[in-house]
Amino acid sequence: MALRRTLVSALVTALLFCVVAVQAMLDHNNITITKEEGKTVIIGCRNKGNCYSYLHWYQKKDGSAMQRILYINLNGRNPENEQGFEKFEADLVGDTYRLRISELEPVHAATYYCACWVTEGGYSYKLFGPGTKLVVSDRKPAFPSVTLYHSPKKRELLCVARDMFPDVLKMTWKKWDGSKLQDVNQKIPTTIQEMKGTVSSLIISEKSGMEELRKYRCQVVHEGNPEAQEYKVTSTDGGIDNSGPSVSDPVTCGPKTSNYSSAVSDADPITKSELLTISLSYCMLILKSLTYFGTMSVVIYKRSRQTS
Repeated sequence: MALRRTLVSALVTALLFCVVAVQAMLDHNNITITKEEGKTVIIGCRNKGNCYSYLHWYQKKDGSAMQRILYINLNGRNPENEQGFEKFEADLVGDTYRLRISELEPVHAATYYCACWVTEGGYSYKLFGPGTKLVVSDRKPAFPSVTLYHSPKKRELLCVARDMFPDVLKMTWKKWDGSKLQDVNQKIPTTIQEMKGTVSSLIISEKSGMEELRKYRCQVVHEGNPEAQEYKVTSTDGGIDNSGPSVSDPVTCGPKTSNYSSAVSDADPITKSELLTISLSYCMLILKSLTYFGTMSVVIYKRSRQTS
């Protein structure tokens, strides 16, 4: 019985954390920013919640620990730089906190996060924004080639983007309700996976039939296009749709296909190994979630033992 109460408490705490994260959200203005060496870049962050005292800026490079660059009062005054980051500047313009880096060098290439402390239910924790990846390059951003796979037999959709630069994007599912696009109902199984490299995928399963699948849109946001692009199912048989405005060479589908593997074999826009990698990544996300749940359960159980 005690273990059951502990698990329930852990679940409630996890749900509360999610709600708090939504209420006290930090939002970055850009997913990625690409700038040439020697230029100046400004990275923006908006505080949409109940941060208090200071807003912090962090730098995270591949293979290295996250480092704090500076912190600034919420009124936008008196930034305090950490040692080694004296050339970084910060201010507040309107509702946007800005991090400025002048005379860009290759060493500045990293992902930058804003963060702040929030307090809910007697607990304080540091909340981080989603981050902005800074790419120091003279190469122009390239919007990805997007392919939408669908399987009427399994009643599933798979949205795959690849061949983009930079290699970071945002994929979300929307549903047409007859008048406007709505966020996807969270009761529908949805997997979101942003993979390292040039392939990113999102898969959704809808058991109501093909007519319902037609209402879904795969929305892709990338630095290569200022406007979000939407992709939808255009054919009734299984296979591949390249229906988005950024796709220049549509794939001709063969006879009816009942699963993703046959579609890949016929047109080969993405390899079977890539699809396998996507599936394994999904399993890793589930494993990470279970690990977090187990850790929270142990912490709450120990606290309940101490107070009893």
